[in-house]
Amino acid sequence: MKLLYPNAMLSPREADDIFEAEHLAAKEAGVATSLFSLEGLQMGKRIPAFADGEGVLYRGWMMTPLEYQGLVDQIAASGGQPIVSPENYTSCHYLPSWYPILSDLTAETIVFATGDDVAAALRERGWTGCFLKDYVKSLGGSSLITDLDAIPEVVAKMKKFRGQIEGGLCAREIEDYDPASERRHFVYHGVAHSADGQVPSLVQEVAARIKSPFYSVDTIMRRDGVLRVVEIGDGQVSDLKEWTPQAFVRLFA
Repeated sequence: MKLLYPNAMLSPREADDIFEAEHLAAKEAGVATSLFSLEGLQMGKRIPAFADGEGVLYRGWMMTPLEYQGLVDQIAASGGQPIVSPENYTSCHYLPSWYPILSDLTAETIVFATGDDVAAALRERGWTGCFLKDYVKSLGGSSLITDLDAIPEVVAKMKKFRGQIEGGLCAREIEDYDPASERRHFVYHGVAHSADGQVPSLVQEVAARIKSPFYSVDTIMRRDGVLRVVEIGDGQVSDLKEWTPQAFVRLFA
């Protein structure tokens, strides 16, 4: 198996600055790595060749499902075998794909098209606020809405700062969390891992339900003492958060 990283534009033999520490940690741990030009991929250029049938796991910037399909096609054309299929990628990258599987473990979520009157629909349900995001990301604290009339302004900010609304809009019920308790876990081929070695039963339950080969699970403690799932993400494009690069690459060593 080989980890595939985007290279640095000015230093093509090094990984992009954001991923270089992880790239070096992988090589030191004996994990095979390869580099490619993300800009070249976008221009239709080929990526480096792989051994015939070699498993390839991408570690880099977020991609739309269409962009990821392009990367997978290039990996296959270069002899590799993508470990995460486009279907697997979307199943964890897009909230509406994983939410129905974990709806009892996470905040209630209602999915809308970009042009829907979200505020009116939420008022009909008796909601007075929500946490608003698109299928992938939010605006952090700005996405916590306590006045539904502010929704159009937040959507406009999302378009401005993110460049687009990816997929559609997701309104999530506001739950009272302890921010200091948020943790990131990774599931690799069905086995759940935590940075401190302590895997909560909630994450084990997620690992039993979500079948993608590699994804992240973010958990947080509600103030009533119930551990909740905050987010699922494709592991290839998930930040390390509290993980060190050395601890992370041991998943593949």
